[in-house]
Amino acid sequence: SFVVSQNISHVLASIFKHLYTNDIIRKDTVSNLVQTKRVRGSYHDRYVEELQQVIIYTHLQLVDMLDNHMIQASACAAAKENQAYERMKATAGDVCDHQELLTGEILLKTLKTFKNITVLYCSTTDCFLSFTSREPVFIVNTHNAQVRLCLYSYFESPAEEPIPVFLAKPSVVVFTDYSVGNIYEVCFRLKNVTSSSRHIRVIPPTTPYFSIGLGRFPGEGGVVAPGMSCKYTLRFAPDSLGDYKDFIVVETQAEGPFVVPIEAWRPPPILTCMFSLLLSFCAKMWASALGPFSLAKTYFSEQPPFAVSPSLFVLEPGEATVVEVSLDLKSGRKSCQVFTVVCDNCQVKDISIEGEGQLIALELVSVSGGEEPPVVGEVHDLTAEHFIRFSPCNPHSVQQKKLVIRNNVHLELPFHWQIMKPNLHPLLPRESPDASHIQFHLATDEVFHVSPSTGILAPCQDQEYLLIFCPKELKDYHSVCHLVLRDIPQLPPEPSDSSVIIMEIEVKGSTEPYQILLEPYAIVIPGEIFICTPTSRQFKMWNHSKTFICFQWERINSSCHVIEVEPSSGRIEENECFDFSLTVTGGKAENIVTSLVCHIQHHHEPVTLAVEVSFKGPTVTLNVPSIDFGPIRPREQTQTTLLLTNTTQLEASWILERKLTVHSISVEPSRGLLPPLASCNVDVLFKPHSCQLFETELELTVENGTGCHLSVRADVQSSHVCLLNCTLSFPELYVGASATGTVTLFNQTLLPSQFSWLGKQASLCSATFDPSSGTLGPKVSMEITVTFTAHTDLELTEVAAVCEVQGMNSPLVVGIVAKPKKLSVSYNTEKTVFSRSSPNGQSPSTPVLEFGDGVILKSAVSKQLLITNQTAIPAPFTVEAEYFTCHALKNKELTLFVCSLPEFVSSLLAHGKGAAFFVTPHTGTLGAFESRAVDVTAYTDMWGEYTDHLICKVGDLKPVLIPIHMTVKGCPLYFQMTGPRAQDQNQGPIIQFGTHVSGGDTVSRSLRINNPTMFDIRLDWETYNVDQNDGKLLDFVVVFGDAFPLKDADGNEVLSSALRLSSFNETAWEKTRTTVSEETSASLQSLTKKLISVHIRPHMGNLSDYPFCITPQQIVIPAKSSRAIHVSFTPLTLSGAARKSRCVGLALGFMNLDSEVSCCDSMLNPGKCKHAHMRCLSQVNFEQSIFLFFLQIVVREFDITQSFQLKNTSEMPLHFSLGTQPPFSVVKPKPRGPTSTSRNPPSGDNQSLVLKPQHSMRVKVAFHCSLPLLDHVEQTDEEIPPGVKLIHGANGQMKLRFEQNLLIHYSNNTLQTVPLCAHLDLPTLRLSAVSVDFGLCYVGQTQTREVNLYSCGAHMFWKSITSNHKSISNLYFSTLLVIRSPLIKTSVTLQLRGTGSFDEMSRSS
Repeated sequence: SFVVSQNISHVLASIFKHLYTNDIIRKDTVSNLVQTKRVRGSYHDRYVEELQQVIIYTHLQLVDMLDNHMIQASACAAAKENQAYERMKATAGDVCDHQELLTGEILLKTLKTFKNITVLYCSTTDCFLSFTSREPVFIVNTHNAQVRLCLYSYFESPAEEPIPVFLAKPSVVVFTDYSVGNIYEVCFRLKNVTSSSRHIRVIPPTTPYFSIGLGRFPGEGGVVAPGMSCKYTLRFAPDSLGDYKDFIVVETQAEGPFVVPIEAWRPPPILTCMFSLLLSFCAKMWASALGPFSLAKTYFSEQPPFAVSPSLFVLEPGEATVVEVSLDLKSGRKSCQVFTVVCDNCQVKDISIEGEGQLIALELVSVSGGEEPPVVGEVHDLTAEHFIRFSPCNPHSVQQKKLVIRNNVHLELPFHWQIMKPNLHPLLPRESPDASHIQFHLATDEVFHVSPSTGILAPCQDQEYLLIFCPKELKDYHSVCHLVLRDIPQLPPEPSDSSVIIMEIEVKGSTEPYQILLEPYAIVIPGEIFICTPTSRQFKMWNHSKTFICFQWERINSSCHVIEVEPSSGRIEENECFDFSLTVTGGKAENIVTSLVCHIQHHHEPVTLAVEVSFKGPTVTLNVPSIDFGPIRPREQTQTTLLLTNTTQLEASWILERKLTVHSISVEPSRGLLPPLASCNVDVLFKPHSCQLFETELELTVENGTGCHLSVRADVQSSHVCLLNCTLSFPELYVGASATGTVTLFNQTLLPSQFSWLGKQASLCSATFDPSSGTLGPKVSMEITVTFTAHTDLELTEVAAVCEVQGMNSPLVVGIVAKPKKLSVSYNTEKTVFSRSSPNGQSPSTPVLEFGDGVILKSAVSKQLLITNQTAIPAPFTVEAEYFTCHALKNKELTLFVCSLPEFVSSLLAHGKGAAFFVTPHTGTLGAFESRAVDVTAYTDMWGEYTDHLICKVGDLKPVLIPIHMTVKGCPLYFQMTGPRAQDQNQGPIIQFGTHVSGGDTVSRSLRINNPTMFDIRLDWETYNVDQNDGKLLDFVVVFGDAFPLKDADGNEVLSSALRLSSFNETAWEKTRTTVSEETSASLQSLTKKLISVHIRPHMGNLSDYPFCITPQQIVIPAKSSRAIHVSFTPLTLSGAARKSRCVGLALGFMNLDSEVSCCDSMLNPGKCKHAHMRCLSQVNFEQSIFLFFLQIVVREFDITQSFQLKNTSEMPLHFSLGTQPPFSVVKPKPRGPTSTSRNPPSGDNQSLVLKPQHSMRVKVAFHCSLPLLDHVEQTDEEIPPGVKLIHGANGQMKLRFEQNLLIHYSNNTLQTVPLCAHLDLPTLRLSAVSVDFGLCYVGQTQTREVNLYSCGAHMFWKSITSNHKSISNLYFSTLLVIRSPLIKTSVTLQLRGTGSFDEMSRSS
């Protein structure tokens, strides 16, 4: 195909001219016939095709002949070259540098042997030129073994140059860039360079590749005027990429023709490749011109043992391709073959390829530590050439040996290592191993490694390897390392596998366990250590192993104890020791024997450290070993106190509880926490429910500590008393005469027994017992004297006296037998019963009419006296008070409502005694067995303790005097501005001073106090400041001498008295807001003067006369007169960041009577009236009484301020004014600037202000909180002003929101607004019930019901009053309780109802 595709007929025609020129058919004949075949018939076409086939066959024969000539010339040249080379080598030594020149000379001589070929050597270009006249020439370049095949055309110039007539432009027509199959055109000109017009004739080119068209002349007839040119078009149609040369003959009137050369050539192809190749190398070719190239050797691309690929390739200019040469040697000797590179234009180049086979030769040069031959009798691998032994080591340690292997061949050898199991088979001396015993199994232990495991052995160089031994278990290891070469060809009849084991190295290694030693191997901590107290001990760990060890200590962290080692982890080098610290912390008292584990990395068993330690916790002891309650009655409670002591330095959490479930014994408190070395008291309460011999055990448990057990014992018995004589006989008994007898009580138990004889008497007789009650000791008998009185002359045979013994279900009964004789009247109050049977007898147990200790001044209090006639004989009776009588009114019949009128009360108290007892009915007739209720009503207008007797006379019986006792409390004084207050006598007015400037002048208010009584009353004032955040509850007051001594007009004491000292505050001696403490007055029974008094009173405030003060502090208000006091308020001076302060004060006034004689006739009736707890006053050396009430002072209105800045950012001063509406207001704006202060004085609302450029002004806006703001709550949506809105919260709270704008009016009539907003919380009051019904209540008995009052939103003051009193038939009562507050417009009401009854079934227990 290569020959057919290349047209080299022009080359053959030039060389073998006689063969081509003798034909009658020229080369252009066929071309002309082809071009005209479409015009003629089919015969012409068939003729032209046959003619083309004959020409092609002829050309092929010529080409074959030319190839044979060239092969013969090349063979002859090679033979002559070898002969010349041998001669030159024998004479001139090494002739390598002259090899190319020699080749050129021989080729030249060889070419000269061919006919019609002329050879010329050019020394400047180092090439040979072969040419004939007017024929193409071969150029062979010998530089760098590159073959260039170029085609040129040369024409011999005439011997003499004619004078030119025409000049061609261009002088030579050249085509440079062309390809096969295309037609190229170019224009050239012929210019007449003579002075006359010339005719011209152009003869076309001789080759078929060039053709010329008709010329274009400047004139007619083919004449070219002087200086003018004619133009011709030359066409070029190449059929190959070779070089072309031709010419155009221009005939003119001159002697000779004018020739225009035509050339077509491309840049010659230049290929670069190595002319001598070795095994496994690749040839790379580079082309400088386009063209297909081929490697050929007698038409083959394979020449054993070599093969070249690819055999055909195309290279564009600047491209490169890779030519791969493979070698397949069957032996270890050299081979050489020559391959030829042929271009499409017949340029050729020979390439010599050589290859040499070598045998593998590797050598183990050295081993670090040297090779150690196996010992005698040691089993080793059958095929291994080398033996390497590693020293013993610990598991997971790493040992390395360096191997040096030398490659003794000139080849790169790819390799890899394989670790195989050894072939172990015992052999006799000089015995060869059997092939069946040699097996190849990969080692599975993976303890031997070679690095690098794969790679390439460089030619004739040493390669270093690391043989690594890393054992993992305690055993001996044995393996063989195979060095395997890859891609090694095997000679027949060897197997086709390309991998070869080239070297076998046998390796052995052994392991030994880690050698670790603890010093000491166990830690025993003597004694006991406290829990929660860390204790440390030191120990060491030695590493006697072959390598370092990594340790990790476990940490015992249980719920009770912590045992750990520091450091817990680390590394110990071989033959070194490490210091450790063992820390133990106990959480529970016990003895611990354990082992602490240390994990050694890669060690099969951990190292353990034995630890023994004893912990002890806190110890709590009791002050008694046991508790014996002794004899005790059922359902009676007793208790004892235990002392628990913590004897250690640890906190002790203890629990004292019953070991068994027993409900009759309890411990308070039952648990607690004792600090170190502290003690506490524990109460053990015992309340049995039945008789028994009680024994139990209490267990004291201490958390993580030592407790104890406490035994408890008690003998539970019930009272059992008997009468030694059960019948008492009075053989002689007279009516009204008393007789005595004795009965004996005997206590049969070990418990003291309480007994009492019932005081109710029979209707026909009476009896008294001495003692009437008492305690009967254990196993003790007591004689009781019985006094018996008979009121009739009838014989008494069924009279019995009853004795109740506490703890016994049934009373003891003594039967009395007598013959009684007469009449009996009894008097019954709420507490006692008194009987009267004869005018000569009087019971030693006298009833008392007790009005109580809390009678309110000016209030009516009633008590009942029940008079019972125990006989069937009617008798008149009269009842009246002995001293505080009402003689003027005792004959009037008035009801209870009439008696409560103020005029009636004033008439009753007109005698000036301070109290009066009004009895209704005071006289009447007591019918047979009739009981009459007598109401005794007390009226008072002065406080004090009142005692009297109620004289009761029935028939001819001796009048009975029933003692009356009453303590009146209250304040008779009242302020002019509030008037008398019956329900709240001790409460004064609330003085509100409003809002004042800090540090301002003192503000004073005048208050007038009225004294409506008939006695002069002295007042001592003290003022207190109330702090809402004050957490103090009580004041401990110590008084030396008089609490309030009498002072003169200058404030000096008239009589000497001691100073008052208080451990907390210098406050009043008495309680505030109430009367003098009942408990204190009740405890002062003696009239002996005391110098020192101690009082505990509720804390009301801090005693101070600033900012509130009352003058004068001591004042005497005359009877039926009044006096004025002055209450002053001095505003506080605020400092720092404080901008407001709310002051709340309290004033207490203590009352005292200067003379007791002035209020009652003590000389005539000594002891009838004692005012204001006279016993208490006598204790502090007071001759008259003391009483107190208080006055509360509150400053309520206040302002809340916020501030902002106005800044003038312009370059001109601004004139403006600020405006707001109440409750907002502007407070003192203060201008300021960056460098100076504005000279404008501060101003408020609607004042003109000036703000300088780049200055700022702070403006304060205040919100004024006052009571009128609350009026908006009741207003409708139409009445409420704009900007005010009532907001209801989710939990019932209400707020008032006030919104408006701060208006900034500028002097240019512009307006700027700043939004303002404030929220006011509204307080609310509500009751837990709307009504309370007391139901049926026994007359004279007080009933109490509890109602809760809730406040939401804010703190507030409130007061309550009653109104709408209603009474129906003196038994049904109703009233309305109204609760008012100044902060709430709508009052809260509570309806109260109750019904009185004389039925004792209505009496509450």
